[in-house]
Amino acid sequence: MCAAATWGYDKHNGPSVWHQNFPKAAGKRQSPINIVSGSCQSHSYSHPLKVDYSPEANLEVTNNGFTFLATIKGENSICGGPLETTPYKLHSFHFHWGSDDSHGSEHTIDDKAYPAELHLVHWNYTKYPDFAEAAAAEDGLSVLGIFLKVGEHSAILQVLCDAMDKVQACDSKHTLPEPFDLPSLVDGEHSGDAIQFYTYPGSLTTPPCHESVTWLVSKNMLSCSSEQLTHFRDLIGKNSAPLVDNYRPVLDVGNRCVCSCK
Repeated sequence: MCAAATWGYDKHNGPSVWHQNFPKAAGKRQSPINIVSGSCQSHSYSHPLKVDYSPEANLEVTNNGFTFLATIKGENSICGGPLETTPYKLHSFHFHWGSDDSHGSEHTIDDKAYPAELHLVHWNYTKYPDFAEAAAAEDGLSVLGIFLKVGEHSAILQVLCDAMDKVQACDSKHTLPEPFDLPSLVDGEHSGDAIQFYTYPGSLTTPPCHESVTWLVSKNMLSCSSEQLTHFRDLIGKNSAPLVDNYRPVLDVGNRCVCSCK
């Protein structure tokens, strides 16, 4: 059984009370948000967003009771766009999902939710000595968010679904036997296309909710089948119940600028 947690997604320890133990959760630069596409400022950058990923050998995945988490050891990075020429190194990726296909994503687009959202978490490794210090710094992190939509079966996502079946129990781990094709996880059906995205200054969506994230929310989505989404919902969480609805509701944008970029 997973160890007790100081936060979670239930009523007594969920997002509405996170600020009691994690004051940053009450800040003005919190995530996720609802992106209103018609109100976004159109913007182009001198350096296009570039994702430099390669297959990851010996990928370790974990059910930590909050999400399905993959830890990255290889040299994978992202740069360009609002990050300019500063490379941010991929640290890990994880997912948020709902109890059915009608909801589960953290961000929404024009009030529309998707059944799941992938977060690829990067850190500013040329400026900060380790991930923990970067996570607490204003320019320390960049997260690429990709929505999962119900559609065609995803071959690359199936690899992760098979791994989920190995870590259904809370706090269990598994190492993939074959190199994992990270580039396909981002490219999906848009292989070779430039990533179109929304960007805004925000925060981690889980405690301690540091306001340290440059968000890149991809307009290119990852298609998957409804059956594949059931593998997420078969995972067991901290409370020994199915791990579902592990997402933070959208928060006020405030005076932040949300840009639409090509």
